Amino acid sequence: MRILFVCDRSAGHIFPALAIAKAQIEQGRNDKVYFFATSLFLKERLTEEGFKAFGKCFSARNIVVETFYRFFEALYLIFRIRPHKLIGFGGRDSFFLILLGSLFLLDTSIYEPNVTCGRANIVLSFFVRKVLCGFNRTNCGRKYIAIGIPLRPNIKKINKNEALRALGFSDAPVIFCFGGSQGSVFLNGIFTKLIDSVRGNYQVIHLTGQREYFKIAQFYNKMNINKFVKDFYYQMELLYSAADIVICRAGASTLAELSYYKLPALLIPHPAAGGHQKANAMYFEARQAAYVFLQENFDFGQFRNTVENLLQDKDLRGNVRNNLNDIKIGIAFEDFCRDNCF
Repeated sequence: MRILFVCDRSAGHIFPALAIAKAQIEQGRNDKVYFFATSLFLKERLTEEGFKAFGKCFSARNIVVETFYRFFEALYLIFRIRPHKLIGFGGRDSFFLILLGSLFLLDTSIYEPNVTCGRANIVLSFFVRKVLCGFNRTNCGRKYIAIGIPLRPNIKKINKNEALRALGFSDAPVIFCFGGSQGSVFLNGIFTKLIDSVRGNYQVIHLTGQREYFKIAQFYNKMNINKFVKDFYYQMELLYSAADIVICRAGASTLAELSYYKLPALLIPHPAAGGHQKANAMYFEARQAAYVFLQENFDFGQFRNTVENLLQDKDLRGNVRNNLNDIKIGIAFEDFCRDNCF
């Protein structure tokens, strides 16, 4: 069987697709797997993983030119690859491949990891045979199937004491802040302000992103605390296993990892994420599994008080962890391979 995984240009689209594609291979099936992706950097990553990737990468975005091009590109790829099955992962670049695949009566599905569907997936949901969901949805019909969010193969739980020793840390509470692979200027700013104002015995992990790394490293050089500061770090499993509190955005993959490690978090949804991150964060907050602070009306005083309460109250952190037990959206790679077949 030939399967085409259809993605947009962001890592949030491509990494879940990559995990599901690897799950297909791990099941010992002889399927031929292809990718459509429109990020040059991520296409190189897919090629390194042994997959053949198609899709033109535009250096500048023009919706009229791209719409016209993507339509004929989709026709070309359907007739060239002749896929038996297409799975779309959202974004406007993926729209025509999934739409035309469904109109040609091919086996088409879309995967939506967020609580709310993106605009492309909302339209496509009327045409495809299945809508695969990261979050559990109720009263949506038989077409909607909750499969969770597959974690990357390296995301595993490490003994906390071993993780602390690897980082050169003591057993004091650890606050972990990150803003995605590119970092976040807003999160970096409020976190350094927090560290400058909160007193007590705690330790810090801070992934800054490349743009502000040297400025923030200079800030920490003046601070007499245990810290692990990097622009980017591949071994996220080590950092998650050492952490007690997390401050981060609210992308679906990040929340899947928080649910897997059962980490209390202060979520600050990205305001330019089309509302997906806000809905994801509110899903956690409604279940008392996280604290949510909106960037557009951010209250630093309340934010600092929440961090201080979590640092000082081990039972409060335990209550949040217990509530995370009821969410369970993050599925370990081995479990996902065993339980899912597409």
